[in-house]
Amino acid sequence: MAASSSVSKMTIADMTMADLMRERPAVVPVLLRRGLACPGCAMAPFMTVREAAEAYGLELDALLDDLAAADSRPAPSLKEPQSAIAFDFIGKSVKSGT
Repeated sequence: MAASSSVSKMTIADMTMADLMRERPAVVPVLLRRGLACPGCAMAPFMTVREAAEAYGLELDALLDDLAAADSRPAPSLKEPQSAIAFDFIGKSVKSGT
């Protein structure tokens, strides 16, 4: 692993989850796919990526690799309509937008 990659991983590992999601929104789907409830969690401003990986029993380096890969992907164009899944007040999924 290159030295700059190690430094980058250490920096991300010590970011709070809230800072990570705010500064790198492309990582949110990775967090959800891995089962982390960080988006919307009251602990996100206080828990680091390292602490979250430990709390969820995830291997830190693998999580950091997934986060880095997601962050390097271009964001979807805002000009193209995006379909989304929303949840109504009783938790049923409802497809919205086209």
